[in-house]
Amino acid sequence: MWIAKFANRALGGLARDFSWALTSNVIYYGCQWSLMIVLAKIGTPADLGAYALGLAVTVPVLFFASFQQRNLVAADVRDEYTFSEYITFRVASMTGALLIVGIIAVLTQHSLSNIVIIMLIGLAQSFEYVSETYFGLLQKHDRLDRVSLSLMLKGPLCLISLWLVMWLTQNVLVAALGLVLARGTVLIFFDIPSAHSSCGFHRLKWNMRTQRKLFVTALPLGVIIGLGGLNLNIPRYFIEYFLTRRELGIFSALASFIGAGNLVMAALASCMIVKLAKAWVTQDRRTCRSLFFRFVAVSAIVGSGGVLLAVVCGSTLLALLFRPEYAHSTGVLARIMAAGAIGYVVCAQGYTLTAARKLLVQIPPLAASGAVTSLCCWALVPRRGLVGAAEAWILGAFFLAICNAVLLAYIREGHPVHWNATTLSPVMEKK
Repeated sequence: MWIAKFANRALGGLARDFSWALTSNVIYYGCQWSLMIVLAKIGTPADLGAYALGLAVTVPVLFFASFQQRNLVAADVRDEYTFSEYITFRVASMTGALLIVGIIAVLTQHSLSNIVIIMLIGLAQSFEYVSETYFGLLQKHDRLDRVSLSLMLKGPLCLISLWLVMWLTQNVLVAALGLVLARGTVLIFFDIPSAHSSCGFHRLKWNMRTQRKLFVTALPLGVIIGLGGLNLNIPRYFIEYFLTRRELGIFSALASFIGAGNLVMAALASCMIVKLAKAWVTQDRRTCRSLFFRFVAVSAIVGSGGVLLAVVCGSTLLALLFRPEYAHSTGVLARIMAAGAIGYVVCAQGYTLTAARKLLVQIPPLAASGAVTSLCCWALVPRRGLVGAAEAWILGAFFLAICNAVLLAYIREGHPVHWNATTLSPVMEKK
């Protein structure tokens, strides 16, 4: 009851959409989080490490190739492109991304099993991003109920599939194949028919000129989310290099707790980004400020709750959800949740900048944040292990939050911000 009252006060007319989105995200991302628990319970930390490595390799590439297309489609209130053009672009970008993932896997892995696991995880993620494009169309037509039903179906199906296959085979590779089949099934038999029945039938439509123009439009979004995915995985790369696959598995299990807050952020974004985009288009600055501050306030509350939970009962949660050997990493968990709390605020800032179509100016802060995180990992991981990796994550996220706050302050005051191609940096001019 108190959650509903808080949502109504904080979000006003968005409360109903938020309730739909939050309910489905709780179910879906709860199931996605449970995948880590299943691998930890049935398998070993090394098995979990193999799965985490697959995500670490595929996420930055597929994030880039996704071009945040769900948000691009949902926020296209002027209908600059048809959905047929959007979905054609999605299929082409995912195909190219999988080729790149395959090349990276072959060049970096010496085990055929690891290469296959990485490719299967990449394929499963590709199905997910094709579904996301259809979600953008449904969201644009105020059919978040269909999006929510898809997530509520897909989450349990993926969890049951991976759990059953892992229990029967004790093999991460075969379990990843089960994940591919589950996501592909929901895409083909639910997501595509839902979009067609609610928003009309759309065929693939290839036009080189249009696709090139769409690529130029979406490229900044791809770079932004690609850098975001890279920044999230930088600590994992250093753990893999300096430490062991087992410690990578433990770190990934602890980092999965951030997903509890990410589901709230995803729910908020799904019901806010269209309204933010419309407010920017109509230059309704009062509404923009109101939505933004609500977004940041909820983000801060969620992040603070996560840190408090980790400090108070982190050890008990780790032993209960994973295994007793994970319970010795409470200090690492608290630091990871602190990084996640800052990351939630960064997420709210990023969605606001994207809704305002301020894309290119987000790239330099993201790149600089990645450099800060990498330097801190290089200095801290060999000396402090997983604690150092979490601390480096905090420092990188805090640096990015400060940079985004400066950008938003200029934009809110009406100062023009543009991209300087010579210095590769945002230029903020006074009126």
